[in-house]
Amino acid sequence: MQRLIIPLLMEKRRRNPTTKKMENIWVVPSWNHLYTIVRNAPTLGKWGELYKQRVAEAALEWAMDNDWVMIETRKVILRTWIYWNDAREKDCHNTDKAWADAFEGILYRNDSQALIQYQDFQIDRANPRIEIEPIVGGLIVRDTPARKNKPSKNQMAIDF
Repeated sequence: MQRLIIPLLMEKRRRNPTTKKMENIWVVPSWNHLYTIVRNAPTLGKWGELYKQRVAEAALEWAMDNDWVMIETRKVILRTWIYWNDAREKDCHNTDKAWADAFEGILYRNDSQALIQYQDFQIDRANPRIEIEPIVGGLIVRDTPARKNKPSKNQMAIDF
């Protein structure tokens, strides 16, 4: 099975501190870049929505190419390799919130099923990316029935 390849960087708009003009930049999608606080609650921002949509589209294409069926009751192991855009020190786990959420409804029902395992990181300035090998894991055993969560407006649901 081929690896699922998703973009590492997301586009974001900011004011240039020198020229004071607005510009688009490419950033690693950490929690701070993805969310804004609205009425004391974290809300996925416009740029975070766009990144999440790009990741979901890549995951859906990968799932169709590899005959992956959304996993309902098992764990999903996500063996992960990160290819950074530069040599600055970064934490791999700061990248996973957006893409783990984007996989809901495609690779698994809920990201609580995901076991993210970072295998390695490298630098690839020409092609920064995240490569993921999804593997079906063990059965999820619960002592109480799982709640039926309603899909959020940000969650993609796919019926086959």
